[in-house]
Amino acid sequence: MKKSNQSPFKPYLFAIVFGSFIGGAASFMQAIERITWGEQLAAPKQLACDLSGSFSCSSVFGAWQSSVFGFSNSLLCVAFFAVMLGFGLAALGADRLSKNARLVAQFFSLFFLAFGAWYISQTIFVVGSLCIYCIACYFGVILINWGWLRINAVDLPLKKSIRDGLQRSFSRGADTFLWILYSLLFAFLYYLKFSL
Repeated sequence: MKKSNQSPFKPYLFAIVFGSFIGGAASFMQAIERITWGEQLAAPKQLACDLSGSFSCSSVFGAWQSSVFGFSNSLLCVAFFAVMLGFGLAALGADRLSKNARLVAQFFSLFFLAFGAWYISQTIFVVGSLCIYCIACYFGVILINWGWLRINAVDLPLKKSIRDGLQRSFSRGADTFLWILYSLLFAFLYYLKFSL
């Protein structure tokens, strides 16, 4: 991508960098809380992120879903957000960011979008509690996906007519509206589970 073509994408790259920073900071703090939680299993104390019965990191940390790959999900997220931050900063500072690099970033962003949706749903409906750090991480994932989708829309491996339709809908802000609705869906699921 040449610099002249990149300048319209700067707001999306800033969103990727901002989302990476927010998600990275939240997952780093979550990793620290997870270590604290593990150290005090014999004599449990309340963690800083244990706000109530429905917002409790301790409840989430004790569930198998919080270490689905055999280690804490927060460590996986720290790595993901660091890589996304690197991609975002490289794209902001470089004359070029290859199509393949952008599409790889898009792939991992979509993976974490799906993984995060599964994880948040599991914490709401199976564990019965949410971790505030997880919410901040997922906010970062949504911002990153919004940015990469807008940047990569012309290069996605889809039919030209679909890519053109995406571009038209993006110019009207339809994607932003859908991302907001998607985010509100999780707030609604939380409301259904804990307020009714």
